[in-house]
Formats: sequence, C-alpha cells, structure tokens
Amino acid sequence: MNKIGEVKYDFMNWGPFLMKTTLPNYILEKLKKEGIKAKHNYNHALAGHLNNQFLYPEPFQKWFYNEIHPIITAYRKGHCKYHGLEELDIELGTDDLWVNFMKAGDFNPLHTHGADYSFVVFVDVPKALEKEIKDFKGTSAGPGMLMFEYGLQARPKWATTGVIATPKTGDMYMFPALLQHWVAPFKSKVTRISVSGNLRILNKDKLPSDYF
Repeated sequence: MNKIGEVKYDFMNWGPFLMKTTLPNYILEKLKKEGIKAKHNYNHALAGHLNNQFLYPEPFQKWFYNEIHPIITAYRKGHCKYHGLEELDIELGTDDLWVNFMKAGDFNPLHTHGADYSFVVFVDVPKALEKEIKDFKGTSAGPGMLMFEYGLQARPKWATTGVIATPKTGDMYMFPALLQHWVAPFKSKVTRISVSGNLRILNKDKLPSDYF
C-alpha cells in the first residue's frame, strides 16, 4: 500500500512586506536636533491630529536619505525576496521627510501615504510613556501603539490581518506606502518624537506591470 512520504511544499508569501530595524544614535541625535529647529509646519499635508509636525529643510533631507541608503537597499532586497520578484534596477526619489511632536491626546487616524515606500522612526520615546504602555490593560492597541492593518479581520487566529508595534527609541519601520496604519493616543504628559518620510519609484515606465 502506497503512503505519502516526505511532504515537499513552497511557502506562498502574500500581503505587504513590513521591515523593522534600528537606527544608530548619531542619526537619532541629529534627527532630534534638526527637528527641534524645523520651522515649516506640515500639518496641512498630513492625516495626523497633531499640532506640531514640521518638514525638514531639503539639505537635511538629502543628508538623512544618504545615511539610510543601506536600509532602503535592504528593504528593496527583502521585498523582492518575499514576493519572489527579480531584483531590477529601481530609481528612487524622495518625496518628503518630517518630524512629529506627539503629545497627550494626539493621534493618527487610519490612513495611507501617497508614494511607494514609507517609513517611521521613533526618535525619542519617553520613559513615562513606556510605563503607560506596560501598565495598559485591554484588548485593543495600547497607548501610543502603531497599528498596521491589511485585509478583513477573520478567524481562526492564523488569519492575521494586523500587526501591533510597540514603539521604542531607535526603532524604524519601513512599509509599502499604501499599507493602512494608525497611531493610538496616550495620556502621559510627555512629548514623543518620531520622524516619517516617503520614497517614490521614478522609473515605473521601465518596469514590468506586475512588479507592484
């Protein structure tokens, strides 16, 4: 009687590719220093219910994107591997880079970004907020949490449709710009500093139509 032997299979990755990494202190320190000096209010272009969101000057944006180029490359390679895509020559352009000073009661509603790749860097997460997160009791995303959502909620548990990220100083998350995400408010009387930005593929006309 024949029996099934060793089962061979391929794992079919699907859904968005979300990457988490950590930035070195010298970049975090400069993001904070230059963010405090930034004067161009960017609220009109953003979804966040925050009063203090400022666009970095172009020279600093250029410096920052040059510094994180290895991270952008790693994300591109990981994205291609995850989806089984050939690594093609991609020409990327920068859309913007801004700093968020989030205070008690501020929040970001569910939204997407308008480019191709996006990211957020948590520059300074105060200890008081870390304690508030740790002490939170509930089934929803906790105070100040970052939530990524994809698809409809389903059961059983393996049908995961979201990722809850607990922000820590130095954390950087990179993701497809159209991935829905939101940030919960917190109560602590502190200011959390984060930085976000967008990247756009400039040579889409030279890439296969199924590459996106």
